Amino acid sequence: MHRVRSLIDVNGTELGEEFFPAHLPVALIDAIFTANRTYAQVVPIVERYCQRFSLNRVRRDKTTLPPVGDQEALSDLIGHYETLGLDELQETVFWVRWPAHPSTKILRSENVRRAAVTLHDIGVETLQDIQSRRPDEIKCALKPLRGIGDRTIHMFLMYVGHDDFVKG
Repeated sequence: MHRVRSLIDVNGTELGEEFFPAHLPVALIDAIFTANRTYAQVVPIVERYCQRFSLNRVRRDKTTLPPVGDQEALSDLIGHYETLGLDELQETVFWVRWPAHPSTKILRSENVRRAAVTLHDIGVETLQDIQSRRPDEIKCALKPLRGIGDRTIHMFLMYVGHDDFVKG
């Protein structure tokens, strides 16, 4: 970020809404579905998820994270998969059947679940948890998942506020 600031004046730059998720599951869904897609294609998916589970997509105050008690945790997202099942979420929320990568048949909606479980297993539940972790710890956890590469991981870290990652 220091290098970018030395080359480009970012002081007056407005970041898009995707940089201010109100919940960690929203950032995860956003990042996984955005890889190799335009953000305009992904917004309706994230909005349907938020509408289905009565969540605000974006933080009200961009300068601070919502209190932990006001956030949907990764365990809640995992619970939605357990309660409704992948097929139900696919048909009522995600709608699209985009594979995670052309070389794999894993759907992005399945990769959301896999990534949520992986992050949950290392003790990550909320935006505060992810920001207290080193980016390489998150990368090491997610990298082994087929269909989740550096681009998706960097997008995720960027959305949750790690300043070392910028959108080109």
